[in-house]
Amino acid sequence: MVDSRDGFTWTPTGGLRRGLPTIGVVEPPVYTSPLSDSNLAYDVIADMFGRVWRMFCDVDGDDLRQHWKFPFGTKQSPELSEEWDKMSCQDRLNQIQDRLSLEERSMLEALLKQMGGTSLDKMGLHNALRWWVLGSHNPTGLNDIALHTRLRSGNGTLHRRIFEHAVSSGNLSYSFNSAVSKVVDTGEYVTVFSKNGQSWKTKSVIATVPLNVLADIEFSPALPTAKVEASRQGQVNLCNKLHVDLDGPDYKSWTSFASPGRGFVCALGDHLTPANNSHLVAFGPDPSSPGGIPLSDIDQVKKGILHLLPEGKRAEVGIHRLVAHDWVNDEFAKGTWCYMAPEFTQKYVAALQKPHGNILFASGDYSEGWRGWIDGAVQAGMEAAHTVIQLQRKNLKENGGKNVNGINSTKI
Repeated sequence: MVDSRDGFTWTPTGGLRRGLPTIGVVEPPVYTSPLSDSNLAYDVIADMFGRVWRMFCDVDGDDLRQHWKFPFGTKQSPELSEEWDKMSCQDRLNQIQDRLSLEERSMLEALLKQMGGTSLDKMGLHNALRWWVLGSHNPTGLNDIALHTRLRSGNGTLHRRIFEHAVSSGNLSYSFNSAVSKVVDTGEYVTVFSKNGQSWKTKSVIATVPLNVLADIEFSPALPTAKVEASRQGQVNLCNKLHVDLDGPDYKSWTSFASPGRGFVCALGDHLTPANNSHLVAFGPDPSSPGGIPLSDIDQVKKGILHLLPEGKRAEVGIHRLVAHDWVNDEFAKGTWCYMAPEFTQKYVAALQKPHGNILFASGDYSEGWRGWIDGAVQAGMEAAHTVIQLQRKNLKENGGKNVNGINSTKI
């Protein structure tokens, strides 16, 4: 395993430690209306949320229940999929705008921007429809799965357990702080070179590089044109994600949507900190897009967060802490979770998934199903690992069970 990072992550509750941030349990939220600046009952806003999301995704009059039954089946309705892929979220919004009230449109715009992190004209409709199907064709299905089904110990513990298990097998060598610069496949071996002068030789390589970073690595032989074009175009989600601690417990189970907002379009109460403060996660569009703001401008950030709160509460709320990472300018990410542009899925995803010689590609950015989620990354990694294991078994069989590439036949 060759990793460009150091294996440490700052967590909201635990400071600097190995692993990923821990996220707590989400309870049913109390919503704030994006236009009226007043608290609305959960069932009123939940009904509005479900109604506008369903209307947006009902492109066939049957909630996609027949034309896109299964989220992992992208070829169920190829002609329709191609048609949907050509459209942006703005195109779809224009089709239904006469059926929406001003408040409903505001909620839908905020919801979509929270999903794709940029202006609606840059967001592919096909990607939004995939999220609908992942939610079992149900307006609240995606939230029920993604927000209410959580690891109590957090993703950080999962990350550490997987790593520790791999180390305990005796079959894992690893190197952190080793940004890859070049990958050379001679046919018999693949050699990976890092920017710090190290190199590793192996039979197969599984590249988990994010889509927006793939073109920064030199490959020999060169990658197919479609892979290079896809990486240079990249996925479009360059959103701001901010962790906020507000003094006191009042916003533990609170959610707000706003469009256009003031730099942020959504905030969700996540848990209470050990100091009994409300920990929120807020999302805003790409700083370079309309309504976006730079995270470096703390005054604008504070105003943007307070704008999401009920108008009568803003003066009395104290912001205890702001925490964020600039994923867009992070050289090993260049963006946040994956969201595809119009015409990207049909043109590039299949090409991105294909191996290149002895190099396999496994990224949540172009997996099937849960694309852009940790589940998609796990799926892609498992599929690539299975392929490599099958190749190694075949190699061992052809070589009479001899140890090949450091792997013993008794360990497979």
